[in-house]
Amino acid sequence: MTNRTARREFLRRGAALGTLIAGGLVAESPGEEAQSAAGALAPVKSRPDVIVYRGNYPGWPWVARAGKERLVCVFRDDGVHDFSPSGRVMWTSSKDLGKSWAPARVVADEPGVDDRNAAVGELPDGTLLACYNTYTRERVSRPMVVASTDGGATWERPRPIADLDARTRGAPIALSSGDILIPIYRAPGNGSLAALSSDGGKTWKLSAVPDPQGFLGDEWVVVEVTKGRIVGILRNSGAADGTFWKTESRDGGRSWDRPLRTNVRDARATSPAHFDLHGKTPVLTYADRRMVSVSMVTTTDPEFCTWDLGRRLPCYQYRPDGGPIADGSYPVSAAVGPRRRFIADYEIRGEGKWIAGYFVDLPREWP
Repeated sequence: MTNRTARREFLRRGAALGTLIAGGLVAESPGEEAQSAAGALAPVKSRPDVIVYRGNYPGWPWVARAGKERLVCVFRDDGVHDFSPSGRVMWTSSKDLGKSWAPARVVADEPGVDDRNAAVGELPDGTLLACYNTYTRERVSRPMVVASTDGGATWERPRPIADLDARTRGAPIALSSGDILIPIYRAPGNGSLAALSSDGGKTWKLSAVPDPQGFLGDEWVVVEVTKGRIVGILRNSGAADGTFWKTESRDGGRSWDRPLRTNVRDARATSPAHFDLHGKTPVLTYADRRMVSVSMVTTTDPEFCTWDLGRRLPCYQYRPDGGPIADGSYPVSAAVGPRRRFIADYEIRGEGKWIAGYFVDLPREWP
């Protein structure tokens, strides 16, 4: 039996763990036995619930709640994955928590520069604050912010976060202190940074996440889990095993602990995970096998290092047979109900290129 056949049977008929191992899906790291057993319990979606946007090569979306029944989504569109002089940041919104989406409009489009890697969040005063980075033909990046005070109808002139070759991925978050924090990272291979603003995003101070042996910071996302305590989940550029790492700050984002390994990994390649609190429930949304499938997992570990892989929730796979698509797997999720979340992801397939949306119900046994 081939790996693809085994995965098809696993997802379609809920095969037992022994069948998975016999079919070649042997665990590659501690905890994956539990992941496989949990994933075998029910069929998994293999088609989006909604297409947020169809484009030429839309990628790297971010979705966030903005108001009572509104979602906002930003992404980059153009015709290729790599540099394009016409790459631009787009945005769209939904007034019914993701069921339908307005036509997308441009947020940032500097001529001759690729505007990409956008993320967005709503500040306490209702301002939408998006971050993204420019990207030149010489492969030099610059992190930027742009704000809208009218719900996205108009956007102010973009401003640089720093005159630094660095990129964005995680959204700006408003801290309990009133500061704004954005996780950024230097061009691949140079480490993760936090940008902190105490004046509403006009100026920024940077702090670095340490790089212990075996780890080199990359794309990351942050959540203030309790007042003054900020937890970050990071992609590791320093190894190819796909394991996510965790860091935290207990001084409002001014300094960061040495990252620690979690027990969660992408078994096929590495793409960033998304971390959020669903009420009080921690939710990690991630590609368990990049360009193949996406899952969610929760934890009761106060250190956010050991996640409950035995109750992993398989959310969707891109193809019914468990095969990979050409490009994808940057999932981000937002709460849209008491136990429901909406995932935005990008999918580059032979049959189409789009920003996809999936509704996922959290298991009742999750905390």
